Order: sequence, then C-alpha cells, then structure tokens
Amino acid sequence: MKLTGTDWQSLRTPLLALAAAVLASVALVFFTRQELAQEKNRHVRQEDALREAQARLQKSGDEKEKILRYRASYLVLQQRGFVGEEQRINWVDALRAASLSLKMFGVNYQIEAQQPYQSPAVSDAGQYRVHQSLMKISLDLLHEEDIMRFLTALDEQRAGIFSLRECSVRRQGAGKIEHVRVQPNLQADCSLAWLSISEARGAGNP
Repeated sequence: MKLTGTDWQSLRTPLLALAAAVLASVALVFFTRQELAQEKNRHVRQEDALREAQARLQKSGDEKEKILRYRASYLVLQQRGFVGEEQRINWVDALRAASLSLKMFGVNYQIEAQQPYQSPAVSDAGQYRVHQSLMKISLDLLHEEDIMRFLTALDEQRAGIFSLRECSVRRQGAGKIEHVRVQPNLQADCSLAWLSISEARGAGNP
C-alpha cells in the first residue's frame, strides 16, 4: 500500500505525538536511572558516615575505658613530676636532701639540655613524647655501698623518675678535706637520666 501526501498529512500529528511520547519515555528512563544512581551514591555515603560514626563512638568508649583504668597511675606519675614540664629545681633539691639525710660530703652536679629519649620499650608512645635530661653527679664516699644508699635516698625524695646510666669510682688521695675528722675514701662520678613525658604538639588532651 502506497501512502499519498494526504495520508502523510493525516498521519503527521499522530506520528509527532508518538515521537514525543517515545522521547518522553526515553527521557523518563534516563532521569529515573540518574535518580537511582544518585540515590545509590547517597545511600553509600550515608553507610560510610554511619560506619565512621560507629568507629568514633567505639574509639571514644575505648579511650574513656583506658582513662578510667589508668587514671590513678597517671595521677601518681604526675605527682612524681614525670608528666609535664621537667622539674629541674626539684631534682636539685632532691640531690641535696638525699645527701643531707645520709650525712654525706655533698654532691656536685651538672644538667645537660633536654633531648628525646630513645628506647625500644617506648618505641610507640602514641600522642606522647618521652624526654630525658642527663645529669652528671660527683660524690665523695666512705664506702662503695654509699652509691646505692644515695640513689635509694634520691628516689625516696619523689622528685621525679630517673635511671642510672653509668657510674665510675676511684680512690681518693689522703688529706683532701681539712679540719674534718672523717675523710672520704672514694669519689664516684655517675650519670643519671631524668625522664619526663609530654603531649606532642598538636595532640589532643588525654
């Protein structure tokens, strides 16, 4: 069957309507797919946000538990001068007090600048940084046992936390101190590391 011009003229409006309907359907399908894709992305983002919120909540709970568990120990270390700024004046006072309590011949000291403390035991201290300040002390002694007695007395002053790095002992010459009945027999040169811990810059509060 051959369509004439009149037939085409009659079919023009229905064909245009059909084409418009097809285009509208295609556009609707495309729009629906776009909406579905965007909704899927929003759903994925919401799930990620939910997981992140749950992780933060879990972390917050863990940190709170740790704070409650170690609070007493933390306060003890803080009172000992281990947490926060180094307490050099307290260290010096503790040296003199320990020497006086044992009725020794006095103590000479020299403190070096603070530096990072390197040890496998504190390779990962989290948001904290451990420091050490080396102190060289010189003691006149009657006996070698006086070294340990002095270190014990120094620790009992609770002026901070220190570790003994090294000690050398040598015999004294006669007549070093005049007008004193009891003369020292030995001289000890020791090195102590006074330790302290502080938060790294930019870290949050514990």
